[in-house]
Formats: sequence, structure tokens, C-alpha cells
Amino acid sequence: MNMKQVLMAGALCSAIVLTGCREKTATAETAMVSVKVKTVEMNQANKGVRYSANIEPMKQVELAFRVSGYVDHILQARGVDGRMRDVQEGDIITRGTVLARVRQSDYAVKVRQAESQASEAKSGLESGQAQLADAQSAIASGKAQLAEAEAGLGKARLDFDRAKNLFSSQSMTKADYDAARTQFEAAQAKRNAAQSQVSMLEARAAAAGAQIEVLRARINGSQALVAEAAIPLQDTALRAPMNAVVLQKSVEVGALVSAGKTGFVIADLSSVKAVFGVPDRAVARMQLGAELYVTTESLPGTGFRGRITRISPAADPKSRVFEIEVTIPNPGRTLKSGMIASLEVDPAALAAPAQPVTVVPISAIVRANGRPDQYAVFVVEEKGGQQIARSRIVKLGEALGNTIVVLEGVSAGERIITTGATLALDGQAVQVIP
Repeated sequence: MNMKQVLMAGALCSAIVLTGCREKTATAETAMVSVKVKTVEMNQANKGVRYSANIEPMKQVELAFRVSGYVDHILQARGVDGRMRDVQEGDIITRGTVLARVRQSDYAVKVRQAESQASEAKSGLESGQAQLADAQSAIASGKAQLAEAEAGLGKARLDFDRAKNLFSSQSMTKADYDAARTQFEAAQAKRNAAQSQVSMLEARAAAAGAQIEVLRARINGSQALVAEAAIPLQDTALRAPMNAVVLQKSVEVGALVSAGKTGFVIADLSSVKAVFGVPDRAVARMQLGAELYVTTESLPGTGFRGRITRISPAADPKSRVFEIEVTIPNPGRTLKSGMIASLEVDPAALAAPAQPVTVVPISAIVRANGRPDQYAVFVVEEKGGQQIARSRIVKLGEALGNTIVVLEGVSAGERIITTGATLALDGQAVQVIP
């Protein structure tokens, strides 16, 4: 059985309980009930089997808030009176539209705090880079002075070496020798001082470079904090992820919502799915891409064509049917989510019975009164100008769409009650309505 048949079976079980509480036969005082009847038919081998299907959206999404807070904005839409109002069920929305927003001030503060820290770190980096540039400039100047001192030291060394040779050969006076030595020592001290200055400047530059790396790491951390704080701020807006129709709205301005609270349910109805179930004898012959014709009671005279786009690989453990999905183009959104559709499947695809069989609507089946292990139908007979309901025990076969095979108990051409069977009593006069 498909989903609708399962529901019918549940209703049938309820009806069984009700009929079990009633008297077995009607009395003279029994009030007449109104019923609908249908003539028992033979299902021919070349006749398609009709199934009920549920219309479902192609996509359906529950939009939930990721952060908590007070709702201070709901999307405005123009109503039938021309006035602006909050968006409501049935309104069409476009992708990216902000449907609702939580108060942002609570989360904007954290973003500003993170941005302030990042700005402070950036200012420190700029100051450190300026210090590094000054140190590098001073190093360049110090190296130039060091080079000059190295050149002076070299000249002073040569002059001192010559003075030592001349003094040893008594070709230079002691005063000139002492002057050459003093000049050499002064040049050496100058070179050492310049070298120390360069080393100090290089150490200062290295310290400035290390400080810059620290500041850069701090900036990266601050920027990460800004990005982290910006995420909840962005999440204060509840945006539509697709073009859709609003199916449900469960939030109002001023409401305090928590993270995970569903604000809207939206669905893409540009295409819809007709979902029904078939027994295992049929699923092997169902083909992806096969075209089916679909109708609905809510849109009489209008049919829709769709193709099988999904065949479940496993049967439902309770109903033992395989779910089939038919995708139907729905550009005008004529088909609505939750509609009950009817479709007829070629018997060749469903391995229908080769021989004609007697079938009755499932709604006509009731539990036999006083016999909980058997089923019955009410056959309507004419007697004395009245329509009389007679309980008839039947032996059931397999379900074919919204009908079920009757192996014994009724014959083609007999009239049976399809609506009101749970209220009828054996022998009761009934009023047949169209």
C-alpha cells in the first residue's frame, strides 16, 4: 500500500472499533443513514492501476537562527490592500533576501572591540617599522664611519711601522716616533668605537625586527578576532538560500529567540514531487525517466506530466512498499505542497494480473461484525421500495492502487457502500446520495 492506503488502513481500523460497538442488525427504530455506493467492477488486464501520491516540494528548508537575541526586523511585503506588512505564509521570496534580523548592537560591540585591538596593533607595527628604518639608516651611516676609520687606521699603521724602522736606525727623533704612535693608537680607537657603534645599531635593528614580528603576529591575531566577531554579526540576519515560497512563519518582531530556533520554513515549488509507493512485484519494472500523468481532486480537469526521478532501493519496513518519486514541472506554482494527487501507471510496468479480477474501493471494507478475523462489505439491495444494507463477508486479495481485489463474497454489478460503511448496520434502510 502507498501512503494514502496506509492512512486508509488506519481509518479502517478505527472504523472496525466503531462497528464493533454497534448492534449486529438494524431495528425498526434505527435511523436511516446517508451513504454513497459504487458498482463492483472487474479490473481488466489492459487497464492501468491508479495510485494516490502526496505532492511535496522539490526542496524544503527550515531556516533557523544561529545566534540568540531580540528580533527587531521582519521582511516587509505588500499586502492585497496595497499596504506594507510583515512577510507571511504564501509570499514569494528571492534568494539572498533577509527575512528577519536579530538586534545587531550586542554583536557589533564585540566587532568594534576586536577592530580597536587590531588598530592598536597596526599602529604599534607602524611605529616599530619606523624605528627599524631609523636603525637601518643609522647602521648605514655607522658603517660609512667605520669604513673611514678603517682607512685612517690603515694609514696610521703604515706611518707607525715606518716610524718604528726609522727610530730603530736612529733616523727619526723620539718626539716624531711618539707622535706617529699616538696617531696610530687614536686611529685604532676611532675604528673600535665605530665598530662598536655599528654593532649596537645592528642589535637595535634586530630588536626592532623582532618587535615587528611580534606586532605582526598580534595583528594577525586581532584580525582573526575581528573575523570571528563578524561571524555572529552576520548571522544576526536570516537569509533565504533560494527562490522560494514561505510555508511557515513562526517569529515576530520583539520576540526573544535562541540559537537554533526555526523562524521560517520555505520551499521551492518551481518543481514538485509526487511520491507514492508500489509493491515489490512492480518496482522491478519501474524505469527512471518514465513519464506519468498526474491529476488532483483540487484541480479538476487539469492534468500534469512528470517523470520518474527516483526509485527507492529499499522497501518501507512497515508498509513493505517501495517509494517512487515523480518530478513535475510547476512554473506557475499551481500544485501546492500537501495536495493529494492521483496517477495511473501502465499495468505492464506494474505486472498487473493477467486475468480480470473483482475489485472494490478500500474505503468499502469494514471488519466483519462479531468476527474480528474477517472482513466485510455492505451490499445495497432494494426491498419494498427501500434501499437496504446487507453485510457480506468477503475474502480479500492484493491491493491495486486505491482498490483491493475481492476473491470471494461479491460479484461484478452489485452495489456496495463506499462512504458511510462504518455507520451502516445489517438490514438497515439507507439513503443513497450522489
